Amino acid sequence: MTFILRLPAILALLALVLASLGPAFLATVVLAPLPVDLSPVLSEDQIAVVRASTWLEAGLWYGAGVLFLVAAIRLMRRTQGFWVWLLGFACYGGRWAAPQQNGPVETIQGLDLNAYLKPEALLATPTSPEAQLGLLGIVLIVGLLILIIDAADRAYWDRQEG
Repeated sequence: MTFILRLPAILALLALVLASLGPAFLATVVLAPLPVDLSPVLSEDQIAVVRASTWLEAGLWYGAGVLFLVAAIRLMRRTQGFWVWLLGFACYGGRWAAPQQNGPVETIQGLDLNAYLKPEALLATPTSPEAQLGLLGIVLIVGLLILIIDAADRAYWDRQEG
């Protein structure tokens, strides 16, 4: 039973690792003037978005990526991965909350809930608060899956003791 849930959770965590380390690397390339030309890969608008990031955001991206990788490895080894995922989620959520000018509470209060009825509009504006909170929701769903898997693993190991 847990294999059916474990494999998608591991794959989702590995996708989160790539989704976290990729922007962190791009922010590092832009913030520290490395001799890498990003113009063939990114448009000018995307490079401007990356330039708006800070070292704090890049560090939180790196932290989330590494912690999600550790959580994936712990799931592969059938050890408890939820707490490591929780630390990665804290970094991921902190990366979202750090650049909010009005503060995270005001941003959440100003959300347009009708935007979630039009997924194509969310995909068109990935920097909007609605799209970013949608991504946080997806990461939260992955964490709930990990919690279920950890509970099943704990029950299995408890039965093996007796």
